[in-house]
Amino acid sequence: MHKFVFYLERKLGGALLKLLAKTLKYELINKNPADQMCIYPFWHRNLLPLAMHRIGDHLAIMISASKDGELIAGPVRELGYIPVRGSTTRQGSAAMKEMLRLSKTYQLGITPDGPKGPSKSINPGIFYIALLARVPIIPLVAEVEREWLVNSWDKFRIPKPFSRVRVIYGKPIPVSSKEEIPALVERLASEMAALEERIRF
Repeated sequence: MHKFVFYLERKLGGALLKLLAKTLKYELINKNPADQMCIYPFWHRNLLPLAMHRIGDHLAIMISASKDGELIAGPVRELGYIPVRGSTTRQGSAAMKEMLRLSKTYQLGITPDGPKGPSKSINPGIFYIALLARVPIIPLVAEVEREWLVNSWDKFRIPKPFSRVRVIYGKPIPVSSKEEIPALVERLASEMAALEERIRF
């Protein structure tokens, strides 16, 4: 029964997201080519508006190995993504190895403040993946005109039907050594904050 419930949630959730996505008006700024291997860091609260923006693009996205994560992983899989289950606290080593393997073929998506926050904090693990995979980090930010906010640690966003959604891609950030990672954490936080200001409604 447990597996059946998750199956229903996956199918129904995926269908509803596809339907909702058709009503949204996306405004894209500096979209990155789909064939450039990279890592997209984005805030956990923006997972849904960004997932609906890239339906069918087959990105690999790291999602928590918890039961709550399964509620997201199922519908996201229906949208064409490749969920990699794990985080910095659960199954982290296995998830990192899988992301490195997939980085040769797919663009990657990681929420550096997930799965439990604090909101808009950056775990440096994303830079180690970029370093080992030899791919740049490209900040990805979204803004939603009208939305519902979930009562969660990150104020998880659900766009309302027929809302506008702005999505902006930042400039690539290369990672060439472990020593520069602390500075890059600060740089990424600063650039994502600047991108958020740029696309506010």
